[in-house]
Amino acid sequence: MHSIRTKITLLNIISIIIAIFVTAFISSVYVANFGHRSVEQSLALLCETGKNNINYYLKSVEQSVNTVSTLIDRKLDEIDDSNFNTGFSKHMEDAKLFFGEASENTNGVLTYYYRIDPSISETTNEKGFWFTNLDGKGFVEHEVTDISDDHNECVWFYTPKSTGQPVWLSPYITDSLDAIVISYNIPVYRHSTFIGVVGIEISYHTLGEQIDDIKVLKSGFAYIIEDSDGSIIYHPYIDILSMPAEERPSIPDGFYRDFSSGKQHLAYTFQGVNKHAHWLDLSNNMSIVVCVPTAEINNTWQLIVWQIIIAALAIIIVIAVLTIILTRRFTRPLKELTLAAEEINKGNYQVELKNDRNDEIGVLTKTMSQLIDNLGSYIGNLNNLAYSDALTSVKNKSSFDRAIEEIQRRINNKEEVEFAIAMFDCDGLKKINDKYGHDKGNVYLKKASVLMSKVFSHSDIYRIGGDEFVAILFDEDYKNREELKDQFYKQCKEMSSFAKEGYEKVAVSLGIAAYDKEIDIYAEDVLVHADHLMYSNKRERKRKNKN
Repeated sequence: MHSIRTKITLLNIISIIIAIFVTAFISSVYVANFGHRSVEQSLALLCETGKNNINYYLKSVEQSVNTVSTLIDRKLDEIDDSNFNTGFSKHMEDAKLFFGEASENTNGVLTYYYRIDPSISETTNEKGFWFTNLDGKGFVEHEVTDISDDHNECVWFYTPKSTGQPVWLSPYITDSLDAIVISYNIPVYRHSTFIGVVGIEISYHTLGEQIDDIKVLKSGFAYIIEDSDGSIIYHPYIDILSMPAEERPSIPDGFYRDFSSGKQHLAYTFQGVNKHAHWLDLSNNMSIVVCVPTAEINNTWQLIVWQIIIAALAIIIVIAVLTIILTRRFTRPLKELTLAAEEINKGNYQVELKNDRNDEIGVLTKTMSQLIDNLGSYIGNLNNLAYSDALTSVKNKSSFDRAIEEIQRRINNKEEVEFAIAMFDCDGLKKINDKYGHDKGNVYLKKASVLMSKVFSHSDIYRIGGDEFVAILFDEDYKNREELKDQFYKQCKEMSSFAKEGYEKVAVSLGIAAYDKEIDIYAEDVLVHADHLMYSNKRERKRKNKN
């Protein structure tokens, strides 16, 4: 017959084993799901970054060609029909100057050209011009050859001529330079008559340099595909265009099917490796894809799962031995660990575990605390990214909505709440953007947000619109709101007095409304009052400026 102590010990051990395994299983499922979501978010973020870098570069090339095309069109319209040939020769010299200056200010330009249609060349004796910069030492003019009748050979000429629209061409090998290039071309017209084509060729590898540095985990990377058929255009580890067409790797059918349907996150198998990927459109009829092997995604969470499993096994062994000796000693710490695991499973990472033991339980507690801290820190970093404004570094609209919801919860619970809302509107942002450009408008918004944070230093500042900011005032800022309002206007005036440019001045309309429980039912009512006061302030300031 087993003793009561043995039965209790066995019952405790069995109960603890079941509890730990259940907790470990739930934690493992949560960690696995969290690991997948985390990697998917990382893929999307890196893909967006790569897209922005490439589009920024492509836009700079487009801007250069568009600028030259506009100047050329203007000069063509100025040519006198009675003296067209002489005027056209002068026009070509002007075009060289336009293009030379634009290309020098554009990164990665391999060649630029202005090729004249053969029908125009017959009357003007002008074939156009062609400049190259193959060694990076400067552009050199080359003698232009006749335009072939083979449309496939001169796709850079016949495609914009036939479509009548600017066009980005897929990578091709230019025979005259024996180099892989990507070109942007614009057709040129005079009084509806096709004159020729202006264009810039950039190195295929220059485009690749924009994404070569994108890395995910150990072996994830980015590549570029053609939108029309999903074929790989650039791959950081495969020299696609140097391979014979029949030897080039093909995109899996499942990948292209999901890609064509617009599905952003893809799972596919390429060259025997299961992968996850995220893709986004580029501005030149291509797309960027960021991928990572599925096995590496699993490794990121499987390691934590194994740690949880190992920790659980260690706990079982320790408890099995020590429970026989002193069952009661383990009741409290095991309960704390179980509760902590449950809180982690609920998403609560503010769990504090006491670590006053110098034994296995203490080691387990320390390990669990580190795990909680690491996960809490990681989640916190993700929340900071999700609830911060990327431009000004203050909190964003989503964060403001959460704060208002919390205040409303306290109001609904009949709690005593004292707060005020300060509504800011940055005056003249559109004029600054129109006059100086959006980059200077961004400078203006940053200066304004810094001043708001400086004056209302005990309050959170939120950017809820393009030029609108909000501060929720509690405690000291709430009590001193009128003084802070005057101080804010004073510092705006002082900062503007030292400004040399219009975008360096800070002109902000401000309205502050305090919560009145006798009048305001909802927290958003205070925001409406503050908005009305802000607009009243804006009208008053406009009236004074006119006078």
